[in-house]
Amino acid sequence: MAMTVWGQAEKPYLSSDRRAMTAPELKDAPDEWISRSFQWVEEMLTEHKPAVVEHPVRRAALIRLDDVLHIESAPKKTLVQEFYRARMEKAVAEIEQTRVSSGMRIWKLYNHGWLVRTRTVSFAFDIVPGTSEPGFTVDKGVLRRLAAQADALFISHMHSDHANQMVAGLFLEMNKPVVAPEGLWQGSEMAAKLTYPERSAWKVHVLALSGGRSLKYVAYPGHQGKAPINNVHLVRAPEGLTVVQTGDQYGDAGPGTDFDWIMRIGRKHKVDVLLPNCWTKEIQKMAQGVNPALILTGHENEMGHTVDHREDYTQTYNRLFGSRYPFIVMGWGESYGFSR
Repeated sequence: MAMTVWGQAEKPYLSSDRRAMTAPELKDAPDEWISRSFQWVEEMLTEHKPAVVEHPVRRAALIRLDDVLHIESAPKKTLVQEFYRARMEKAVAEIEQTRVSSGMRIWKLYNHGWLVRTRTVSFAFDIVPGTSEPGFTVDKGVLRRLAAQADALFISHMHSDHANQMVAGLFLEMNKPVVAPEGLWQGSEMAAKLTYPERSAWKVHVLALSGGRSLKYVAYPGHQGKAPINNVHLVRAPEGLTVVQTGDQYGDAGPGTDFDWIMRIGRKHKVDVLLPNCWTKEIQKMAQGVNPALILTGHENEMGHTVDHREDYTQTYNRLFGSRYPFIVMGWGESYGFSR
């Protein structure tokens, strides 16, 4: 369907106004092109790691990933599924082999899933296997290995690209806490084992971990539009290092909205890293409120979404263009070491 963009004549190459500033997607593409693209992307991302000062070819590689992942049929393609699973398995193996002596290392997994590791603790956000498309999921054994590497799991909200009962169950089987928004999976046997914190911009919770360790956290009372509720988690490690993961936070920015407390986060807490959903409302204003030392974006290329809502890396660069805060855009399975 042709779309009208900014009052101009209809542009038949656009699937949606949302993609007006990015190259149009393909309906399909040859396997040869997809395979060669993945090989090149893998090499470029290996040679040019995530960094605040980004090498131009790294951005080119992420934009080529956009091209492949925005083929309409991409989630069904075996080559895409294999690429995704290989990236996740490689990341889990890297996590298993990595110890942190100072600062923190942050792995970007699928969609808005993350694992954060400091010298004393590891904690995860919104871990899911993949999409509901057959073949586009990580093996349960790999996810069990991932759960074994984390001390706790934080879930922002109910949507299946952020919350997964099988993953939560793996954490609970290992006696590791799962912090969830109130009402998640209510009525299930699992619900009694979840931690439902008070949603408050002012209350700091303490989450007990094994070995006498603990995490401090705030469950900010966020929303994705008018519904569902969406906990924006601020988590502080024992070393004092602090991250904020937004889940699918999205709402108007006027008075009487969630921005009332978003704009105060940085005044009350020293935030090291902000992990926002890349399409959140007024991302640069959110950054101003949180005042982080660094932004690492998430939620690009959620393959369970239709193409018009399959947010791309290109749009992330566009939205953060001119940001006063350093930011890094990462692909599935990449990690970054942060130090103050």
